[in-house]
Amino acid sequence: MAQQGRRRHVGITDVAARAGVSITTVSHVLSGQRPVSAATTAKVRTVIAELGYEPNRLARGLRLQRTDTVALVIPDITNPFYPQIARGLQDVLGPAGSQVLVTSTDADPAAEDAAVQQMITRRVDGLAFAGYQTDHRRVAAAAEAGIPVVLLGGRTARPGIDVVSSDDVAGGAMAAEYLLGRGYTRIAFITGAERVGAPANRVQGYRRALREAGMAFTPSLVVREQISRDGGARAMRRLLALPQAPDAVLCTNDVVALGALDGAKAHGARVPRDVAVMGFDDIEIAALTTPPLTTVSIRPREQGEAIGRLLLGRLDGTVPRGAQRILFDPAVVRRESG
Repeated sequence: MAQQGRRRHVGITDVAARAGVSITTVSHVLSGQRPVSAATTAKVRTVIAELGYEPNRLARGLRLQRTDTVALVIPDITNPFYPQIARGLQDVLGPAGSQVLVTSTDADPAAEDAAVQQMITRRVDGLAFAGYQTDHRRVAAAAEAGIPVVLLGGRTARPGIDVVSSDDVAGGAMAAEYLLGRGYTRIAFITGAERVGAPANRVQGYRRALREAGMAFTPSLVVREQISRDGGARAMRRLLALPQAPDAVLCTNDVVALGALDGAKAHGARVPRDVAVMGFDDIEIAALTTPPLTTVSIRPREQGEAIGRLLLGRLDGTVPRGAQRILFDPAVVRRESG
Protein backbone atom coordinates (compact mmCIF):
# COMPACT_ATOMS: atom_id res chain seq x y z
CA MET A 1 0.00 0.00 0.00
CA ALA A 2 1.48 3.30 -1.08
CA GLN A 3 2.29 5.79 1.66
CA GLN A 4 0.18 8.88 1.43
CA GLY A 5 2.32 12.01 1.16
CA ARG A 6 1.66 15.35 2.73
CA ARG A 7 -0.49 17.79 0.84
CA ARG A 8 1.63 19.85 -1.56
CA HIS A 9 1.96 23.50 -0.65
CA VAL A 10 -0.03 25.74 -2.96
CA GLY A 11 2.02 28.69 -4.16
CA ILE A 12 1.33 31.95 -5.92
CA THR A 13 2.43 30.38 -9.23
CA ASP A 14 -0.38 27.81 -8.89
CA VAL A 15 -2.93 30.58 -8.37
CA ALA A 16 -1.63 32.51 -11.37
CA ALA A 17 -1.71 29.43 -13.61
CA ARG A 18 -5.25 28.42 -12.61
CA ALA A 19 -6.56 32.00 -12.99
CA GLY A 20 -4.74 32.55 -16.29
CA VAL A 21 -2.99 35.70 -15.10
CA SER A 22 0.55 36.69 -14.26
CA ILE A 23 2.17 36.21 -10.87
CA THR A 24 2.48 40.00 -10.68
CA THR A 25 -1.29 40.38 -11.07
CA VAL A 26 -1.94 37.92 -8.23
CA SER A 27 0.54 39.83 -6.08
CA HIS A 28 -1.27 43.10 -6.80
CA VAL A 29 -4.63 41.55 -5.88
CA LEU A 30 -3.18 40.31 -2.58
CA SER A 31 -1.44 43.55 -1.64
CA GLY A 32 -4.03 46.00 -2.93
CA GLN A 33 -1.16 48.35 -3.80
CA ARG A 34 -1.89 48.44 -7.55
CA PRO A 35 -5.21 48.72 -9.41
CA VAL A 36 -6.61 45.48 -10.85
CA SER A 37 -9.95 45.23 -12.66
CA ALA A 38 -12.92 44.03 -10.65
CA ALA A 39 -13.41 41.01 -12.92
CA THR A 40 -9.78 39.89 -12.64
CA THR A 41 -9.76 40.47 -8.89
CA ALA A 42 -12.90 38.33 -8.50
CA LYS A 43 -11.36 35.55 -10.64
CA VAL A 44 -8.12 35.52 -8.64
CA ARG A 45 -9.92 35.49 -5.30
CA THR A 46 -12.15 32.62 -6.45
CA VAL A 47 -9.06 30.57 -7.39
CA ILE A 48 -7.41 31.43 -4.06
CA ALA A 49 -10.47 30.05 -2.26
CA GLU A 50 -10.61 26.93 -4.47
CA LEU A 51 -6.94 26.07 -3.99
CA GLY A 52 -6.79 27.06 -0.34
CA TYR A 53 -3.83 29.33 -1.00
CA GLU A 54 -2.39 31.10 2.06
CA PRO A 55 0.14 33.90 1.51
CA ASN A 56 3.50 33.40 3.18
CA ARG A 57 3.36 36.35 5.56
CA LEU A 58 6.91 35.80 6.81
CA ALA A 59 8.36 35.99 3.31
CA ARG A 60 6.22 39.03 2.55
CA GLY A 61 7.40 40.71 5.72
CA LEU A 62 11.06 40.06 4.90
CA ARG A 63 10.58 41.33 1.35
CA LEU A 64 8.87 44.53 2.47
CA GLN A 65 10.95 44.80 5.67
CA ARG A 66 7.77 44.77 7.74
CA THR A 67 6.66 42.80 10.76
CA ASP A 68 2.92 43.49 10.37
CA THR A 69 2.96 44.63 14.01
CA VAL A 70 2.13 48.05 15.45
CA ALA A 71 2.83 48.88 19.09
CA LEU A 72 0.44 50.77 21.34
CA VAL A 73 2.11 52.01 24.53
CA ILE A 74 -0.37 53.24 27.15
CA PRO A 75 -0.14 54.34 30.80
CA ASP A 76 -2.95 52.25 32.30
CA ILE A 77 -4.57 49.23 30.70
CA THR A 78 -7.21 49.12 33.46
CA ASN A 79 -8.61 52.47 32.30
CA PRO A 80 -11.38 51.57 29.82
CA PHE A 81 -10.48 54.60 27.72
CA TYR A 82 -7.39 52.88 26.34
CA PRO A 83 -9.01 49.59 25.24
CA GLN A 84 -11.37 51.76 23.16
CA ILE A 85 -8.31 53.35 21.54
CA ALA A 86 -6.91 49.87 20.90
CA ARG A 87 -10.22 48.71 19.42
CA GLY A 88 -10.31 51.60 16.95
CA LEU A 89 -6.68 51.00 16.04
CA GLN A 90 -7.29 47.30 15.42
CA ASP A 91 -10.44 48.05 13.40
CA VAL A 92 -8.21 49.82 10.87
CA LEU A 93 -5.05 47.72 11.09
CA GLY A 94 -6.70 44.28 11.19
CA PRO A 95 -8.12 44.36 7.64
CA ALA A 96 -4.69 45.57 6.47
CA GLY A 97 -3.06 42.46 7.94
CA SER A 98 -1.44 44.06 10.99
CA GLN A 99 -1.77 43.26 14.68
CA VAL A 100 -1.62 45.60 17.66
CA LEU A 101 0.84 44.89 20.46
CA VAL A 102 -0.28 46.64 23.66
CA THR A 103 2.10 47.57 26.49
CA SER A 104 1.00 49.24 29.73
CA THR A 105 3.59 51.30 31.62
CA ASP A 106 1.78 52.49 34.78
CA ALA A 107 2.76 56.01 33.65
CA ASP A 108 6.32 55.33 34.79
CA PRO A 109 8.77 57.34 32.64
CA ALA A 110 11.45 54.64 32.91
CA ALA A 111 8.97 51.99 31.81
CA GLU A 112 7.87 54.20 28.91
CA ASP A 113 11.47 54.61 27.75
CA ALA A 114 12.08 50.87 28.07
CA ALA A 115 8.93 50.08 26.09
CA VAL A 116 9.97 52.39 23.25
CA GLN A 117 13.44 50.83 23.13
CA GLN A 118 11.93 47.34 23.06
CA MET A 119 9.69 48.29 20.13
CA ILE A 120 12.72 49.65 18.25
CA THR A 121 14.50 46.33 18.83
CA ARG A 122 11.44 44.41 17.63
CA ARG A 123 11.31 46.66 14.55
CA VAL A 124 7.59 47.24 14.80
CA ASP A 125 6.08 48.90 11.74
CA GLY A 126 4.62 51.78 13.74
CA LEU A 127 4.29 53.11 17.27
CA ALA A 128 1.27 54.72 18.90
CA PHE A 129 2.26 56.25 22.24
CA ALA A 130 0.15 57.60 25.09
CA GLY A 131 1.28 58.84 28.47
CA TYR A 132 -0.02 61.24 31.10
CA GLN A 133 3.10 63.30 30.34
CA THR A 134 3.12 62.61 26.61
CA ASP A 135 5.95 64.46 24.90
CA HIS A 136 8.26 64.04 21.93
CA ARG A 137 11.33 63.09 23.95
CA ARG A 138 9.85 59.73 24.89
CA VAL A 139 9.49 58.63 21.28
CA ALA A 140 12.30 60.53 19.54
CA ALA A 141 14.49 57.41 19.34
CA ALA A 142 11.76 55.48 17.51
CA ALA A 143 11.27 58.28 15.00
CA GLU A 144 15.03 58.51 14.45
CA ALA A 145 15.07 54.75 13.79
CA GLY A 146 12.61 55.31 10.96
CA ILE A 147 9.52 53.98 12.75
CA PRO A 148 6.38 56.07 12.11
CA VAL A 149 5.13 57.46 15.43
CA VAL A 150 1.76 58.86 16.46
CA LEU A 151 1.36 60.52 19.84
CA LEU A 152 -2.02 60.17 21.50
CA GLY A 153 -2.24 63.64 22.98
CA GLY A 154 0.20 66.48 22.67
CA ARG A 155 0.13 70.04 21.45
CA THR A 156 2.44 70.00 18.43
CA ALA A 157 3.53 67.51 15.81
CA ARG A 158 7.03 67.43 14.35
CA PRO A 159 8.84 65.53 11.57
CA GLY A 160 8.48 61.79 12.11
CA ILE A 161 5.95 62.26 14.90
CA ASP A 162 2.26 62.87 14.20
CA VAL A 163 -0.33 63.74 16.86
CA VAL A 164 -3.92 62.60 17.38
CA SER A 165 -5.59 64.38 20.26
CA SER A 166 -8.73 65.83 21.72
CA ASP A 167 -8.77 69.58 22.29
CA ASP A 168 -8.21 69.29 26.03
CA VAL A 169 -8.05 73.01 26.79
CA ALA A 170 -11.38 73.51 25.02
CA GLY A 171 -12.77 70.43 26.78
CA GLY A 172 -11.83 71.70 30.23
CA ALA A 173 -13.38 75.07 29.45
CA MET A 174 -16.51 73.44 28.04
CA ALA A 175 -16.97 71.30 31.15
CA ALA A 176 -16.57 74.26 33.51
CA GLU A 177 -18.91 76.39 31.39
CA TYR A 178 -21.51 73.63 31.52
CA LEU A 179 -21.37 73.47 35.32
CA LEU A 180 -21.47 77.26 35.62
CA GLY A 181 -24.47 77.29 33.33
CA ARG A 182 -26.19 74.80 35.62
CA GLY A 183 -25.83 77.26 38.51
CA TYR A 184 -22.83 75.79 40.34
CA THR A 185 -20.55 78.47 41.75
CA ARG A 186 -17.84 76.64 43.71
CA ILE A 187 -16.36 74.20 41.21
CA ALA A 188 -13.42 71.99 42.17
CA PHE A 189 -11.11 70.04 39.88
CA ILE A 190 -9.49 66.67 40.65
CA THR A 191 -6.42 66.17 38.47
CA GLY A 192 -3.02 64.45 38.43
CA ALA A 193 0.29 65.60 39.83
CA GLU A 194 1.73 66.31 36.38
CA ARG A 195 1.99 69.90 35.21
CA VAL A 196 1.97 68.94 31.52
CA GLY A 197 -0.17 66.71 29.33
CA ALA A 198 -3.93 66.28 28.93
CA PRO A 199 -4.85 66.67 32.64
CA ALA A 200 -2.92 69.95 32.88
CA ASN A 201 -4.51 71.20 29.67
CA ARG A 202 -7.98 70.45 31.02
CA VAL A 203 -7.21 72.41 34.19
CA GLN A 204 -6.01 75.27 31.97
CA GLY A 205 -9.37 75.28 30.18
CA TYR A 206 -11.24 75.16 33.50
CA ARG A 207 -9.33 78.18 34.77
CA ARG A 208 -9.98 80.04 31.54
CA ALA A 209 -13.73 79.44 31.85
CA LEU A 210 -13.75 80.71 35.43
CA ARG A 211 -11.85 83.82 34.43
CA GLU A 212 -14.14 84.55 31.49
CA ALA A 213 -17.17 84.13 33.76
CA GLY A 214 -15.73 86.61 36.26
CA MET A 215 -15.28 83.87 38.88
CA ALA A 216 -12.28 83.86 41.22
CA PHE A 217 -9.88 80.91 40.95
CA THR A 218 -9.41 79.15 44.29
CA PRO A 219 -6.17 77.09 44.38
CA SER A 220 -7.42 74.87 47.23
CA LEU A 221 -10.19 73.59 44.95
CA VAL A 222 -7.68 72.00 42.57
CA VAL A 223 -6.65 68.69 44.15
CA ARG A 224 -3.73 66.76 42.68
CA GLU A 225 -3.94 63.03 43.21
CA GLN A 226 -3.10 59.75 41.58
CA ILE A 227 -5.12 59.39 38.39
CA SER A 228 -7.09 56.35 39.51
CA ARG A 229 -10.39 55.43 41.10
CA ASP A 230 -8.81 55.34 44.56
CA GLY A 231 -7.19 58.70 43.90
CA GLY A 232 -10.55 60.17 42.94
CA ALA A 233 -12.12 58.88 46.15
CA ARG A 234 -9.34 60.34 48.31
CA ALA A 235 -9.54 63.70 46.58
CA MET A 236 -13.31 63.89 46.95
CA ARG A 237 -13.09 63.18 50.68
CA ARG A 238 -10.52 65.98 51.04
CA LEU A 239 -12.73 68.40 49.12
CA LEU A 240 -15.85 67.59 51.11
CA ALA A 241 -13.90 68.11 54.35
CA LEU A 242 -13.05 71.72 53.43
CA PRO A 243 -14.70 74.47 55.52
CA GLN A 244 -16.35 75.59 52.29
CA ALA A 245 -16.94 72.42 50.33
CA PRO A 246 -17.46 72.62 46.55
CA ASP A 247 -20.92 72.28 45.05
CA ALA A 248 -19.51 70.63 41.90
CA VAL A 249 -16.41 68.57 41.14
CA LEU A 250 -14.88 68.22 37.70
CA CYS A 251 -12.59 65.21 37.25
CA THR A 252 -9.74 64.78 34.80
CA ASN A 253 -11.19 61.50 33.52
CA ASP A 254 -14.09 59.15 34.12
CA VAL A 255 -12.10 56.68 36.22
CA VAL A 256 -11.26 59.48 38.66
CA ALA A 257 -14.93 60.52 38.55
CA LEU A 258 -15.97 56.99 39.54
CA GLY A 259 -13.73 57.36 42.57
CA ALA A 260 -15.25 60.76 43.30
CA LEU A 261 -18.69 59.13 43.36
CA ASP A 262 -17.29 56.55 45.82
CA GLY A 263 -15.85 59.31 48.00
CA ALA A 264 -19.11 61.26 48.02
CA LYS A 265 -21.05 58.17 49.06
CA ALA A 266 -18.57 57.36 51.82
CA HIS A 267 -18.91 60.93 53.10
CA GLY A 268 -22.69 60.75 53.05
CA ALA A 269 -23.02 63.36 50.30
CA ARG A 270 -25.75 62.90 47.70
CA VAL A 271 -24.93 63.34 44.02
CA PRO A 272 -25.99 65.71 42.52
CA ARG A 273 -28.13 67.20 45.31
CA ASP A 274 -25.17 67.96 47.60
CA VAL A 275 -22.36 67.92 45.06
CA ALA A 276 -22.32 67.45 41.29
CA VAL A 277 -19.71 65.20 39.69
CA MET A 278 -18.51 65.43 36.10
CA GLY A 279 -15.98 63.26 34.27
CA PHE A 280 -14.01 63.31 31.04
CA ASP A 281 -13.66 60.68 28.26
CA ASP A 282 -17.15 59.06 28.20
CA ILE A 283 -16.06 55.46 28.74
CA GLU A 284 -18.84 52.89 28.49
CA ILE A 285 -19.34 52.46 32.24
CA ALA A 286 -20.03 56.20 32.62
CA ALA A 287 -23.64 55.60 31.57
CA LEU A 288 -24.03 52.75 34.10
CA THR A 289 -22.98 54.46 37.33
CA THR A 290 -25.40 55.55 40.07
CA PRO A 291 -26.26 58.21 39.17
CA PRO A 292 -25.20 58.03 35.49
CA LEU A 293 -22.15 60.21 34.97
CA THR A 294 -22.22 63.53 33.17
CA THR A 295 -18.98 63.71 31.20
CA VAL A 296 -17.13 65.07 28.18
CA SER A 297 -16.86 62.80 25.16
CA ILE A 298 -13.61 62.79 23.18
CA ARG A 299 -14.46 59.75 20.96
CA PRO A 300 -11.60 57.39 21.86
CA ARG A 301 -12.50 54.68 19.35
CA GLU A 302 -12.48 57.23 16.54
CA GLN A 303 -9.14 58.51 17.79
CA GLY A 304 -7.80 54.95 17.55
CA GLU A 305 -9.07 54.68 14.00
CA ALA A 306 -7.37 57.97 13.11
CA ILE A 307 -4.09 56.69 14.54
CA GLY A 308 -4.39 53.52 12.48
CA ARG A 309 -5.04 55.43 9.26
CA LEU A 310 -2.07 57.72 9.92
CA LEU A 311 0.29 54.81 10.54
CA LEU A 312 -0.87 52.90 7.47
CA GLY A 313 -0.56 56.06 5.41
CA ARG A 314 2.99 56.57 6.63
CA LEU A 315 3.88 53.00 5.71
CA ASP A 316 2.49 53.16 2.17
CA GLY A 317 3.49 56.77 1.53
CA THR A 318 0.00 58.20 1.07
CA VAL A 319 0.16 60.70 3.98
CA PRO A 320 1.83 64.05 3.18
CA ARG A 321 5.42 64.26 4.36
CA GLY A 322 4.85 67.10 6.81
CA ALA A 323 3.92 66.35 10.41
CA GLN A 324 0.18 65.83 10.87
CA ARG A 325 -2.04 66.81 13.80
CA ILE A 326 -5.61 65.54 14.01
CA LEU A 327 -7.72 67.27 16.65
CA PHE A 328 -11.04 65.91 17.95
CA ASP A 329 -13.57 68.38 19.30
CA PRO A 330 -15.01 67.50 22.74
CA ALA A 331 -18.73 67.43 23.51
CA VAL A 332 -20.61 67.42 26.82
CA VAL A 333 -22.70 64.32 27.50
CA ARG A 334 -25.34 65.30 30.03
CA ARG A 335 -26.58 62.61 32.41
CA GLU A 336 -27.74 62.73 36.04
CA SER A 337 -24.62 63.37 38.13
CA GLY A 338 -24.49 67.07 37.37
